[in-house]
Order: sequence, then structure tokens, then C-alpha cells
Amino acid sequence: MTNTTTLWTTMKDELRERRERKEYVRRLRADLASYRTPYEVEDLLSAIDRAEASGHATADTAAVRRILTDNLREYHTAKQNNRHVAGL
Repeated sequence: MTNTTTLWTTMKDELRERRERKEYVRRLRADLASYRTPYEVEDLLSAIDRAEASGHATADTAAVRRILTDNLREYHTAKQNNRHVAGL
């Protein structure tokens, strides 16, 4: 293989992997979208903490935490906006 061919193959592989990862995160967000309230999010985060403490964490733990934190932030933002609209 020439250097150009190797470079091209590497670039295609990296692009494919990024697309696959992006799709995986999109599906993960969709799966976790129903967990919105502080109680629901804290419940899942506690389960993750327990899994990590017992050595059962996965490579996606950080992504799940980030998504749940985003869900919680959106919940609080919406709640704050509703209070503002209601004049509270």
C-alpha cells in the first residue's frame, strides 16, 4: 500500500468510527430522554455510582452522566422559565 492509500483508508475508518459513535450517543440520548426530573436523574446517577463502586462501570459512564446532567439542566431551565412566565 502506498502512503496515500494508507492515509485515505485511515481517514475513512476514522470518519466511519466518528459517525458510529455519534449515532450511538444519539440513541443513548433518546433512551435517557425520559429521565428528566431530579428524582429520576438522581436515582440513575446513584445506580451508576453503585456500579462504579463495585467495579462494574462501563466506558460509557461519563457519557451517561453528561446526558443525565443535561436532562437535569433542561428540567431546571424549563421550570425557571415557567416561573418567569407565570410572574413568580
